[in-house]
Amino acid sequence: MTPVLHMISDRDRHQLPLIEALSEAAEGGADVIQIRDKKMPVLRTLELVKNLKENLNRLHLATKIFVNDRMDLALAEKLDGVHLAAQSLPVATAHALRNQLKWQGMLGCSVHSLEEAMFAENAGADYVTFGHVFPSASHPQLAPRGLAALSLVVEKLSIPVLAIGGIDEENVESVLATGCSGVAVIGAVLDAENPKEAAYRLKQTMLACHIAPKTPFFKEENER
Repeated sequence: MTPVLHMISDRDRHQLPLIEALSEAAEGGADVIQIRDKKMPVLRTLELVKNLKENLNRLHLATKIFVNDRMDLALAEKLDGVHLAAQSLPVATAHALRNQLKWQGMLGCSVHSLEEAMFAENAGADYVTFGHVFPSASHPQLAPRGLAALSLVVEKLSIPVLAIGGIDEENVESVLATGCSGVAVIGAVLDAENPKEAAYRLKQTMLACHIAPKTPFFKEENER
């Protein structure tokens, strides 16, 4: 039972071509690659997903692929999960749609408070990402939530909680000490000249902490 490294794409924060950077992150040890780009037309998102799937298959990697918002794309490409945000489909609606279509993928939700996290769990989310925990380049105008708030969310929820926001090799041990199920990152990997090496170092640092999460992220681990 080990914490997961969840890598999120960002079209503006990669030194290599995005598909290459994401593929390298998977090679380095990312357990999940989440495709997130609110401005990208769905056709381009589809192309990115197809190219990433091809690369993962060629590299014989079991890295999961999630996509933001687009349940249609996830269904068409048999992806492993859909991540929802404030302006996405409500979790309850997505949960009902998943049941109706008998899709087996995971449903995640971004939350920023204990109340939002509990609401997402009750609505049928399989996991939440909580943050931002530390100061983050993605949200420079907002104050970080901090480790105490993360710890409380982990304590109160029965589903996996991923920490997000300003997490890197230097502070990841303190994050995992809350019992969270893993970390979601952007800059810690994509900002690097060598995403494969950056992901590897971060993943190895996580493993070296020897801290088991309160709740395993993947269903097969949790026997759900």
